Amino acid sequence: MKQTKQPLELVSIAVSSLMLSACAPRYTYQDKVAIVDLMTVRTVKTRVSASVEDWRDSGVRTEKGKAYRVSAKGQWRTYPSCNFTGPDGIGLYKDWCVKSPLFPTIVAGYSHSSLIAKIGESGEPFVVGAEKEFVADNDGVLLFRINDTLNANFDNEGFVDVEIQMGQAVVNKPINQANFVKNTGDASVQADYFEPKHSTGQNNIPIDIVAATLTGRIALVIGNSDYAYSPLKNPVNDARAMASSLKALGFDVEMVLNANQEQMDEAIDYFGRRLLTGNQVGLFYFAGHGVQVDGENYLIPVDAVIKRQSDVRYKAVNIGQIMGAMGDANDNLNIVILDACRDNPLPRSFRGGSRGLARVEGPKGTIIGFATSPGSVAADGEGENGLYTKHLLSNMREPGLSIEQVFKKVLQGVDKETSGQQIPWTESSFTGDFSFLPGK
Repeated sequence: MKQTKQPLELVSIAVSSLMLSACAPRYTYQDKVAIVDLMTVRTVKTRVSASVEDWRDSGVRTEKGKAYRVSAKGQWRTYPSCNFTGPDGIGLYKDWCVKSPLFPTIVAGYSHSSLIAKIGESGEPFVVGAEKEFVADNDGVLLFRINDTLNANFDNEGFVDVEIQMGQAVVNKPINQANFVKNTGDASVQADYFEPKHSTGQNNIPIDIVAATLTGRIALVIGNSDYAYSPLKNPVNDARAMASSLKALGFDVEMVLNANQEQMDEAIDYFGRRLLTGNQVGLFYFAGHGVQVDGENYLIPVDAVIKRQSDVRYKAVNIGQIMGAMGDANDNLNIVILDACRDNPLPRSFRGGSRGLARVEGPKGTIIGFATSPGSVAADGEGENGLYTKHLLSNMREPGLSIEQVFKKVLQGVDKETSGQQIPWTESSFTGDFSFLPGK
């Protein structure tokens, strides 16, 4: 991973790094770790060092089917010329610290400084980041490590402190309508149980209502705020709030924050593969910058360097890519929510006459919600959330509303609050019935 932008220098540095790693010290953990019963002590704490090659034994032995919650805090980096980051790995890379196939990550598609875990020595590694709740897919010791290249940790710096707790209890209540697909890192298992999620405030949803109506709900939530040219205040807040609300409504949620193009591509591909089993509700949510170029809509990654309008098609994600991933299964309900019509982030000298996003035609059985009408721009919002997402969050959890009624109430709320300056838009080819939260 240690390299410059010049190809010849890159080879030289790569060869030198490989030679150094061959004779470099290998750091190990020296303490003895005792097996801990989480049901008794409630919380287990451990420290994971960036420079140690070994996987960190947490002392927690997971049991298949039980839920666990992991949170982490701290600062580390994978090379002296890289930025320090938290356990989510966001912001690591800069001029002398960029990704290279010569130094692959353990879990592809994530930063080298992301916190990862696995269950047992032969378990499949998965990303934890700053916080993750998961259901163990097998019995075994819970292990942690930085997501850096194997045998290349000796020059890393820093550490993160990790806390492990039992997650929300699993309710062993069969769901007859369909299997519920629970993601455990990069692996998925079929299950016939529903894992309740945290919910707060006066709108807590009774577990029996959600479990009785669940048909298999999968969501991908992306929020991009940290743009170099035109940063936004609310998309990360919007994504977190949307992910939390969707979890409470029975969705199995993957959330990606401040994603680069590679991370967005990986997440969309994985999302599409999870929907292939069919008979599911798939929901894609994006908050951030979006533009239209020549009638095509694009979602902008945070690392996109766009110097001219023609760069967009190569450095951004075409909405058609999401539609294609969701359309591969014919019997799903596809919900696409785009709070992505903020002011055009392209350099001023290259902006065309088109504003906002263009109309989109999705596959059969698709509902697409736009923050504003085609060709218009949406407000980022003065509060903690964007205006459109704020109204979505308040209406999605209202019992008994059909999805069409939810979008209609959002339109009414945004229209009233902006005095007609912002009009949310919906396109639909869905002929069935669906409610985020059915009435009692």
